[in-house]
Amino acid sequence: MIRARIAVAVLAVAALAVPSFAVTTSHWVHTTEADFKTGSFRNVVATNLGDLKLSRAVKTLLEQDPKVSVVYSIVETPDHTIYAGTGPQGALLQIKDDKVSTVLSLEEGVNILSLLVDRDGSLLIGTGGDQARILRLAKNSTKPTEIFKVDGVQYIYAMAQTPDGVVYAATGPNGQLFAINPDGTNSVIVKTNEANLVSMVSDGKDLLYVGTDPNGLVYRINRKTKQAFVLFDAPESEISTLALDGNGNLYAATAEESPSDTNDLNVASDKQGRPESGNAGVPLPQPKPQMPKEPSPPESNQPNRIPRISMPGDQQAHVYLLMADEDPQEPANPNPPADVNMPAHKPTTQPSHPPMPNEGAAAAPKAEGNAIYRIDPDGFVNEVFRQPVQIFSMIERNGVLLVGTGPEGLIYQINPQADENLVVARVDPKEITALLPTSDGRILLGMSNTGGIAAMSAGFADHGTYTSAVLDANQVSRFGNMHLDGLLPKTTKLTVATRSGNVQDPTDPGWSPWSNETPAAEFVPVPSPSARYLQYRLTFATETPKATPIVEDIDVAYQTPNLPPVVKSVKIADAQPAQGQPDQPQNNPAAKPPTSDHRRTITWEASDPNSDTLLYSLYFRNDVRAPWILLKDKLKDATFDWDTRSVADGRYEIKVVASDASSNPRGGGKVAARVSDPVVVDNTPPAIGDVNTAVSGQQVKVSLRIVDRTSTVASARYTVDSQDDWQMVLPSDNIFDSSAETVNLTTPALKPGDHQITISATDSHGNEAFETILVNVPAPVAVK
Repeated sequence: MIRARIAVAVLAVAALAVPSFAVTTSHWVHTTEADFKTGSFRNVVATNLGDLKLSRAVKTLLEQDPKVSVVYSIVETPDHTIYAGTGPQGALLQIKDDKVSTVLSLEEGVNILSLLVDRDGSLLIGTGGDQARILRLAKNSTKPTEIFKVDGVQYIYAMAQTPDGVVYAATGPNGQLFAINPDGTNSVIVKTNEANLVSMVSDGKDLLYVGTDPNGLVYRINRKTKQAFVLFDAPESEISTLALDGNGNLYAATAEESPSDTNDLNVASDKQGRPESGNAGVPLPQPKPQMPKEPSPPESNQPNRIPRISMPGDQQAHVYLLMADEDPQEPANPNPPADVNMPAHKPTTQPSHPPMPNEGAAAAPKAEGNAIYRIDPDGFVNEVFRQPVQIFSMIERNGVLLVGTGPEGLIYQINPQADENLVVARVDPKEITALLPTSDGRILLGMSNTGGIAAMSAGFADHGTYTSAVLDANQVSRFGNMHLDGLLPKTTKLTVATRSGNVQDPTDPGWSPWSNETPAAEFVPVPSPSARYLQYRLTFATETPKATPIVEDIDVAYQTPNLPPVVKSVKIADAQPAQGQPDQPQNNPAAKPPTSDHRRTITWEASDPNSDTLLYSLYFRNDVRAPWILLKDKLKDATFDWDTRSVADGRYEIKVVASDASSNPRGGGKVAARVSDPVVVDNTPPAIGDVNTAVSGQQVKVSLRIVDRTSTVASARYTVDSQDDWQMVLPSDNIFDSSAETVNLTTPALKPGDHQITISATDSHGNEAFETILVNVPAPVAVK
């Protein structure tokens, strides 16, 4: 087949929203099992190949019986009567002609944990509670007789019978394996260090295989020699169910509980393709009105073809969707050996009544979930299945496993030889605690939560739906086409509907109604109104149980209108000290104030809701009524060093304008701007004037005024005949706090002669001015 499709990234997320840039198209892509798992299913499953298809047909036989919370075990007698053991009120159910009735009620608090049809056709009933018993219900009898009861045994988790008529019972809470002889005597053949022997299977000869809790051991027990050997020590705490195939391979499944089992099944899928024997698909077709009519399918055994969109200028080239039927499952073996009908998940603690399958002592969380291990006749172990589920039940037929799990109610079909596993059904209640292949080719399912019983056929359900999770575009968006990729066999039908809204809850009355059902094609327009949120629904249907539509990939296109950028802040840094003249401590009276730096660093914070590339322009003005003057444009970085010598001293504002025009079609760009707080530009030093000097003895008195036009006077100092020995002075009012200050100073005693007094004044922006005064100190007059 020819596959034609857009290139998409395969990511382990429920909905991949490809970031939008300007007005380019964005996509929600669903292509893996994890992607689809966030949606809701009705008679539809998502396989480990990342496909959506109809599940097996499941017919409910029992639901919401107040006496039944869990179905632990199901068996079929030679006359095709089916019995189900339940809890917590000890009800034994009979199923005939799909009608369920109660044939035996044990006392309150008793659970029927295991059932076994013995070689005489009688039904053996293993119970759990304060005191465990095994009861025998003979054919055509309504009153059972007790054949086993031992002090300290509370649970009969599993039973198996060997050809010599001996019945073996796996028990708890003391980890004992009992042999019950045809004459009614019993004995312990193995006492383990485990609390519970929760699963068991016989090879029909001398070997018994037993799974344990709480250490997850698999024992091989020779019933004749009573020797027990640990075949496998699993990382998980419980071996919940066992199965043997015709080649002597033992399959051991685990059911360790972890928080992820109940609230997070969205794990990454390893889908990078599909097995060579798997279904390949092409995008579903969408003929357009102007396209030429395609020829009718030939009358032959060849698959029908549905035309896709033909390429311009090419009247011969077409891509086809093959209408390929899917073969049904082979019917189950109508006469399974009794030792393969293993009881379902059993409790692992020791209360007066067994807990529900998802109760019990919680083990440390395991991110990898639970597994099925294959142990070959030589004892070598390899893992054939692992998913974030608990495995409660398992049967094997012709090398293929059927596995019941929780908490999502998934039934897996596993082919260990082909390394394939598929979800074939999903049920609610959501824990499948027992599986039974029946003589009519169906599989009976025992479930927990509400203790349901259902029958699963080999064929597909006749209809089902998949509803996606709510898809969030983050902004009100326009919806384009939905691109579907998959198979649409003949006798099947697939339709699409959508709805949209601007609140997250799709049940809110503010959402649009579901659109009309549209036949699936390669490209299906989304008719729902523009909104932030979208849901799609796929409706599957088939006229034959042999075929199902298959959806492999879904790509929903949407476009968010261009939104303006946002400029969140603009900052202008204070002038930095000139290089080589760092700030001096202020407690040093002779400290020299920082020298003026004419640079200002402008920084801003901006973003674009469409993730567009932004370019920036800077403007300045020195009065709120003055026009804005361009300082710099086409800036890519959100920072700029402003050389303030290009403007006169004064009070300025800076405006930052962000534009996304380069990422949008011409004329489609948007801008946003923000104005800074005012900033003072002062590059002119203060003026020193009105200088008066007077010599008094050997001292010189100096008075002067310092005036700054833009800012305040910050400091003053002087030195006599030196470049290094500066002395700070204060103004006449002892505080520099104004643009004009008067300073009076008196020098120390000076030697007679000429001297130079240098005055320095600095403003608050570091601009420094100097004034030099020449004075003469006369020599003292000699006294005669």
